[in-house]
Amino acid sequence: MTNEQDRISAIGKIMASHTDRRSALKAAAAAGLIPVLGSAAVAQRAAAQDATPKTGGTLVLLGQDSIESLSPEDTGETVQWVPISNMFEGLYMVNEMYELEPVLADSYEPSEDGLTYTFKLKSDVTFHNGDAFTSADVLYTYNWIMDEANASTRLANFELVETVEAPDDTTVVVTLKEADVTFMVNVATVYIYPEAYHTETGENDFKVAPVGTGPYEFGELNPQQRVVLNAYEGYYRGRANIDSLQVDVVPEAAGRMSALETGQADNSIWGLNAEDNTTLKESGEFTVFETKQVATNHFPLNNEHPFLKEKEVRQALLWALDRQAFADEIFLGQATVATSNLSPAIEAYYNPDVAQYSYDPEKAKELLEGAGWVEGSDGVREKDGVRAAFTMMVFQGDTQRRPEAEVAQQWWQEIGVECTLEEGVVSEILGGLREGEYDAGLFNWVYGGSNGDPDARDTLGTGGANNFFQFSNEEVDQLLGDGIRELDPEARVEMYKRIQEIIAEEVPFLFLLNLNNITFYANRVKGLPAEVLQADNLYPKVYQFWIDEEA
Repeated sequence: MTNEQDRISAIGKIMASHTDRRSALKAAAAAGLIPVLGSAAVAQRAAAQDATPKTGGTLVLLGQDSIESLSPEDTGETVQWVPISNMFEGLYMVNEMYELEPVLADSYEPSEDGLTYTFKLKSDVTFHNGDAFTSADVLYTYNWIMDEANASTRLANFELVETVEAPDDTTVVVTLKEADVTFMVNVATVYIYPEAYHTETGENDFKVAPVGTGPYEFGELNPQQRVVLNAYEGYYRGRANIDSLQVDVVPEAAGRMSALETGQADNSIWGLNAEDNTTLKESGEFTVFETKQVATNHFPLNNEHPFLKEKEVRQALLWALDRQAFADEIFLGQATVATSNLSPAIEAYYNPDVAQYSYDPEKAKELLEGAGWVEGSDGVREKDGVRAAFTMMVFQGDTQRRPEAEVAQQWWQEIGVECTLEEGVVSEILGGLREGEYDAGLFNWVYGGSNGDPDARDTLGTGGANNFFQFSNEEVDQLLGDGIRELDPEARVEMYKRIQEIIAEEVPFLFLLNLNNITFYANRVKGLPAEVLQADNLYPKVYQFWIDEEA
């Protein structure tokens, strides 16, 4: 049997341009590439979806993991972000076509020097508890995030914010220390707290009893089973067509597939197994959106681990993986091999001309031996009393991606590296990796590309809130800082291309694949757009959808 056949067999077994200064600043504020829609354009587009929506019913979505919090602080996991995004809103949002839409604001205007942004807010908005939304709530939210004592997950986005002022109830003025080209996508989109209620409850209690301005209000939370949201009758853009939004927790992909096939659910927030994607696409029973994920499927590695801290070791681990076989055999061609931190979905910034790692176990062995890792009597390499061994955490119930870890475990054994797999819940694994308590993991995450912008300070920057690998590189830190200040689009592109070169060389995490994002909505769900660039960004638009039981 050839090496190629060996690899496939192993997988099979385990699988069973602007002219004036202000216009230029507006473009820069929107990341240079993201169009800004006015309120009239948004209303016109929504009205054009269909003239005869129906009211009633429950939209049932499926998540893969427990939902522990419904606070805007905890939007990192998609399964939590979806209900949060239906209860909370920012001044602006980035929609499914990577366009900036006004939400709680009617408009904004940057100053000519790019240091001041003035927002005019809507005046007819209330929170779910009846309190009026005003500029005071924006002021409170922004200041709460910037208070380091709160350890906000959103603090990095406010790095260049100097002051926030609320001169009247419908005006917010944000002054920056330096011009920030990511301001509109990173700050203006932040979800707003109700000042009085959040102050009264505190963040911990707010997580399980949230109050926002969105189209749906909190109904029920059972972290291991279900979240229920109900249409907010006083929603300023008009009551949602669908009465209730329900997210059921179904960890196993097979269970989510069964619920979709039998009509018990309308959509799965988290992906299915590759073969199930094919089945549902061919069934004709669903509206299907297929795009490239901005997240990277990867193994995060603790760069301070005694074995994993060496660049040559991390490179060797990557050389030992046949990632194309992962794409072809595990994901049935519904993925492409990743080249660094950024997905090709972020086309303008993507850099394919970086160090490449094809499958070459002999190259992997040479690197390890050259770095002084010598094979021991048990077949596991060692150096200075340290064994070439580490533990990888995988999510409970993750049948879609676990085969990657199981096959990698076998291939690494062949080069003298011992990898032990352990299961855990998502929140514990993510927290442990952030704190450097775990050696490695397996999941998808965005390392630049969220909302269409390549900024990755929170993941690749030293001490970033979501730096899962304890990675620290002075040049990357400098480029990340310069990248949010650079007004010249071409110069900015070169900065993020350089970051990809460094990540490809340093390999702080093992970038595996960029998966296709295949999203299904049951045919009874109406009001969906004809096309999308980012299907996940449809979830905050659920209030515009409706259910037709006769479809």
